Amino acid sequence: MNLMRRRTFGMTTHKLRRFILPILLTILILLSVVLSMYIWLNPSRYEHESKVSTTSSNSSLTTRTIDDIYLPTQLIYTNSQGNQSLLINKNVSLVSQFSEQLRKWDARSISKVRITSAKSYQALLNGEDSYVLNFPDSITVSLFNTIFKQQLNSFRSSEFSRIVIPVNDTNHMYFLNDNHHEIYSVRLKKKSLTSLKRVLAADKVKQIAVKMTYEDNTTYIDYPKQVTMQHYSYLMSKAAASEIANRLLDADGNSTVSVHNRSGKQEYTTGSYKRMTVDSKLGTVYFEDYSDSGTTRNLSLTSQLKKSFNQLTSLGVPMDNIRYYGFDATSNSVIYRSYVEGFPIFNQTENGDVRIQLTSNGLDRYYFSLYSLQVPVPTTGQKQAVTLPSSTSVLKRLKAAGYKDDKIGSIELGYEWSQNKSSKLVIDLTPTYYVYYNGTWRTYTSMLSGS
Repeated sequence: MNLMRRRTFGMTTHKLRRFILPILLTILILLSVVLSMYIWLNPSRYEHESKVSTTSSNSSLTTRTIDDIYLPTQLIYTNSQGNQSLLINKNVSLVSQFSEQLRKWDARSISKVRITSAKSYQALLNGEDSYVLNFPDSITVSLFNTIFKQQLNSFRSSEFSRIVIPVNDTNHMYFLNDNHHEIYSVRLKKKSLTSLKRVLAADKVKQIAVKMTYEDNTTYIDYPKQVTMQHYSYLMSKAAASEIANRLLDADGNSTVSVHNRSGKQEYTTGSYKRMTVDSKLGTVYFEDYSDSGTTRNLSLTSQLKKSFNQLTSLGVPMDNIRYYGFDATSNSVIYRSYVEGFPIFNQTENGDVRIQLTSNGLDRYYFSLYSLQVPVPTTGQKQAVTLPSSTSVLKRLKAAGYKDDKIGSIELGYEWSQNKSSKLVIDLTPTYYVYYNGTWRTYTSMLSGS
């Protein structure tokens, strides 16, 4: 009899779990619809017609500053035994807290360090009892000044992608440029790690074992042990293509925007200089601006990154989760991605990113998605955690499957964007390894399965 009761209770619990998630999803969706209706039906929206609507949209988009978008994405600590850990706190951004502290320091001067070997470079990169703030790609000293409210006057155009902060050196930090192992020493005043040590000592700080290796002018971040990461689900929002068209093609409110359907795609044009193409099936937008075409411009990396940020804010995409991901010098494109807990999200578009291309001949191109993440949705216990193999194991399996070592680039821990099977309004974010192989990002599982 007791056994039967336990079985009945188990079946009831299972049924409850099956029904609770759809109910919660329905409540969240209804709440979103009600809020949207309230915003659209608010009479104040009609006081100045479309011009006020455009201004209002732009002001909400710029709540994320350039300081937020170009922050580092990783904080790595090397202890006194030389063991390295990626530090994460799901409740608060440790990188942001570290950056806030760095803004209080006084960077007095910068000088280039003479380094003759890659071995010396890696020694500083993996220096014991030190913190490393990693940017996804290079920034400049000038942009560092903007982000961290400093005034370094020398080497302003010099590039770097890592900041090394030794714990026991109270007067210096170092900028590291992987290309040709360049190192810059920054002399500091007011340097203090006291408050940060208290934050990092909290129980909620998660440590993921990593190992930074410098090879062929590139730093690789390996995961030598299994990694357990959270699975997430988010309610998805979709921007209206017509609103984006008005913002990009009719910013002054005086232009006529034409719409044509071509091979399943919507094409918005104004005059012969601007064109926006929307792929309704993929939910992607491709925008071209020829109005300055033929104008020669030679933008520095600093100017490219700052101008691209200004263009990013004009697109109308929600920027809560967006961060700088990289610069493609071949196409003069600045690449941005959405992030969760410091890890990039892939698959949101074909390339999984937002691209701002500002060419040397004055042509501008933007590529982005209509879809974005809105609010997190509760997930069942079975989906909350995913354990992945070590990146070392992944690399061995790829080589055994016949993939060529010289075509395998970075192996990056990130999230795969996919449609929830139960609801079209929900996006699942599943942790996995992405491998840059032969010029394309692919999940390691798809490579091993041959799909």
